[in-house]
Amino acid sequence: MARGNGQRGQRSAAAFTLIEILAVVAILALMTTFVLPNVGAMRERALRNEAGALAAQLELARQRAVVTGIPHRLLIDLESGGYRLEWLAQDSEQSATRIDGPPEYDVRGGTPLPLAAPQATRLDYQPVPGNLGDFHYLSAELGFAGMQTPEGWIERGDSFIGFDRDGTASYTEISIEDTSGRRIALDVLPLADAVRVRDVEL
Repeated sequence: MARGNGQRGQRSAAAFTLIEILAVVAILALMTTFVLPNVGAMRERALRNEAGALAAQLELARQRAVVTGIPHRLLIDLESGGYRLEWLAQDSEQSATRIDGPPEYDVRGGTPLPLAAPQATRLDYQPVPGNLGDFHYLSAELGFAGMQTPEGWIERGDSFIGFDRDGTASYTEISIEDTSGRRIALDVLPLADAVRVRDVEL
């Protein structure tokens, strides 16, 4: 008698456990239905935010080139996901060289006069002073897929988008992608003097 009651208790306990499992599966299914689309939306939002920040840096480079009359460029490290704003300026090593002043000449004509033209100041692209010249990096889930430049498609190393004194630039396409393969492109449009952000269909 007692034995039969024990078997009935075991049977009801097993049935209750099965109901619990079904409830957990139902809850997980509901969570998957609501959470996964939100994760995808969050990734897309992060991708668009990074594309917007990069587009703003490109516009800033163009505006600074026009306002200052000095060529600017956005240097992009495709492998590390970093970029920074640079301008054509005097080489920092050369500018740090101390100038002692003109040489002393013998008034009686004993010192030969140099006939060579003075050395031209060497200009090279340097980081823009202040925080604008610091490297900015894409978030960990994002990276540069590559760049379409006048020289062709580039996926590795350093590349840049240059802006002349009048703000003009060659057509360039920059592609950013996330870990799921979603991709956004930024087009530097020479004729429109603008940067267009668009989705890329793979």
